[in-house]
Amino acid sequence: AIQWRVAVIDEAQAIKNPGAKQTRQVKQLQAQSRIALTGTPVENRLSDLWSIFDFTHPGLLGSDKVFANFTRRLAKAEHFGPLRTLVRPYILRRLKTDKRVIDDLPDKTELKAWCHLSPSQAALYQRAVKDLAAALEDAEGIGRKGVVLSFLMRFKQICNHPSQWLGDAAWKAEDSGKFARLR
Repeated sequence: AIQWRVAVIDEAQAIKNPGAKQTRQVKQLQAQSRIALTGTPVENRLSDLWSIFDFTHPGLLGSDKVFANFTRRLAKAEHFGPLRTLVRPYILRRLKTDKRVIDDLPDKTELKAWCHLSPSQAALYQRAVKDLAAALEDAEGIGRKGVVLSFLMRFKQICNHPSQWLGDAAWKAEDSGKFARLR
């Protein structure tokens, strides 16, 4: 319901699927100006680009169907120049190999910051370890890999903040070691 002056989305490839709930909600943001940041405007297909432009410049590339027909014609001719010409004024593209970019960047600095788990995080983590062990006893083959991947996500969420895993919307600062470290 808020009218923003500027809406900026980072990792804009996350709105590449126009039918996804996340994409629909982001596109409902009301703003005078919209900016999308991404290193990969096209991950799998040209419709990824359409969805990002539908956020930043609604209507510029037409409807999704019009854009699909347009890019199909370009693909048949194996000539995407007209599309490049259309989007070029709206894209600021920088490559790591670009000397103007590299010369302006300071040397990368890495600093490791250790964050201890809060008591609630530690309890959830320990319970997840036991749940993983039990789940692995029953899993085999590709299902076993799926179990491990799903638990890796669970561990990551617990380490970020218990509310991310629990979905309880509590987000108490004292429940997260990362919040404590930040403070």
